[in-house]
Amino acid sequence: SYPFDPILHYRPGFGHSLPVQVLLTAVVVALTAALLIHLLFTAQYHWPLSPLNFVLQLCAASTLLVSGVATIRVIMSTLAGESRQWPYMLNYVAVDIPPLSPDTQNDAWTTAGLAAWLLMDAAVGMLIQMTHIQFLTLLYPSALERRLIYALLGPLAVASAAMHAVRIHTDTRMSRAAFVVQNVCNATLSLLFTASLLLWGLLLHRARAWRTDGGTASFGLGASALALASTTITFLYIPADAQYEWLHGLIWALVLWQSFLG
Repeated sequence: SYPFDPILHYRPGFGHSLPVQVLLTAVVVALTAALLIHLLFTAQYHWPLSPLNFVLQLCAASTLLVSGVATIRVIMSTLAGESRQWPYMLNYVAVDIPPLSPDTQNDAWTTAGLAAWLLMDAAVGMLIQMTHIQFLTLLYPSALERRLIYALLGPLAVASAAMHAVRIHTDTRMSRAAFVVQNVCNATLSLLFTASLLLWGLLLHRARAWRTDGGTASFGLGASALALASTTITFLYIPADAQYEWLHGLIWALVLWQSFLG
């Protein structure tokens, strides 16, 4: 007999468990829904300041909300199917969405379905990055600064979104490389966003950024805290062997709230 259960050695980490996946996906949906409500209630103030930024935030939040709701629907439908088969109980392991690994692919997902899901993920990421890039052009409005922002950050956002298309290949090494490239691009963008925000608020326009009237300082503090949090998470996520699909949604929700508070 063994002093411990040897099978437990092969059990996935708790971050890959079904309860964590359901909980974090629900948190992302709740954060995004709350952001949409705030956007709608503040539209009369937000729209005159920057119509393009308002439209981008609204589109990005709506797309992320649709993605979160679709994820929950797929999880629940998968669990309903599993509960009708032996051993008539729910699985410990999180539902793989979409099932790109050769070990987890199933007949319920067609190639068109996988492509559509990855396209939705790419659209979510691209819209959120575009929203953040456009927000930086409001902080740095000169023509030269805008060109530099678009030239430096635009290609990184496009590369990050394009990696979703690469992941449709079943080659494990190619999929892993796509994850790494995507994580590096997202971390670089997050670092540049945070550095630009802190530079604007702490050095260039300190008096304007930390005014106490109208809650300006509170919004700035919230945006800075979320920027630091999202940057830390993205950098910790780069070398991680375990890739959590739900973490991208959480990061996107933090980034959207950062743009809104900023």
